[in-house]
Amino acid sequence: MSTIRSLPGSCLLAALIAGTAAASRHESSPAAQDAIAASTSAILQGDAGQALAALEPVPAAEFSAKDAGYRACMFARLQRSAPPRLVESIEDEFVVEVLRLYRDYWWHALQAPAQRQSLEQRLHAQLQALLGSAAEGAADFDALEPILTAELERRGFHAQLGRTPPLRELMLWRRQDSRSYDVRLPEGPHTVHVELLDDFVTRGWSAYGRCERGSSGGWATAEKLYAIVPAYDKDGGLASEAFQVVFLGHETQHFADQNRYPGMASWELEYRAKLVELAQAETVSGKRLRGFMTAQSDNIDSPHTYANKRLIAALTARLGRAPDTVPVPDLQAAARAELLTDSARREPGGK
Repeated sequence: MSTIRSLPGSCLLAALIAGTAAASRHESSPAAQDAIAASTSAILQGDAGQALAALEPVPAAEFSAKDAGYRACMFARLQRSAPPRLVESIEDEFVVEVLRLYRDYWWHALQAPAQRQSLEQRLHAQLQALLGSAAEGAADFDALEPILTAELERRGFHAQLGRTPPLRELMLWRRQDSRSYDVRLPEGPHTVHVELLDDFVTRGWSAYGRCERGSSGGWATAEKLYAIVPAYDKDGGLASEAFQVVFLGHETQHFADQNRYPGMASWELEYRAKLVELAQAETVSGKRLRGFMTAQSDNIDSPHTYANKRLIAALTARLGRAPDTVPVPDLQAAARAELLTDSARREPGGK
């Protein structure tokens, strides 16, 4: 995990004070928990200003020791005049520079959401210059990214590029293994091939924007699934319900939908996969539902938070009450029924 090389003196002092003040708290106050949830929602929408505005009004003493560390890191990383320099566990200067360019882009894009397009253009030009003659004719990211991926692979690093809306993505890892899983979804069984990814240098922009407190758990293509193994370490690893439901259930639904309903919008894929989570989860049901309820938005360019809002509205309408007020079996049944209804709408003649 990367750590900050240097902090302004005032930020470092604030971090130390915050950690000391919160050391005796075993759990953050409700206001602090709400602030963390709001900051997460803001980062997923690509807005650092909103994230810090959510954290700032709540005194540091109301955060537990762990949460106070997150709060301090968020201010140290995002409330400054320039991106922080982070220490790397790699020596390859080319890879270090690629990572620096992406982090610079992420930091500025999170600070100024309205400038995302121009910042992307600058990132493209910087990467093109770094790659030299090999990328001379790469006029856009679609042309440039395969060249960059091949160069990173040549140097011993696997990469995931593209876009995780609303920002361009970079994940880097050193090790991966293949495994097959049989997964039973509400609408039938699937056998999926999974790449288990480990030994990460970076888990992408959403992890960077949240001080590595959280990250994507993986992704799906029409051919296979990709699991970010360290994302499940704190929940019990690959044997946990978090992995079995939040990853395998969620991503296998993506896999099934991409093959069954090609061309679905990103938020629609997320909406259906989150319904699968709630239809199948037991021990992690409350945690996942709280996450969906506290990270909602009307921003369709933020597929997760937009899907969350549509999901909670649909379940509330179906249940006739807030979904966090019903027993888990009732929530599971409502989520399954909503998924089946959504599928019926997508079939020929469906409404």
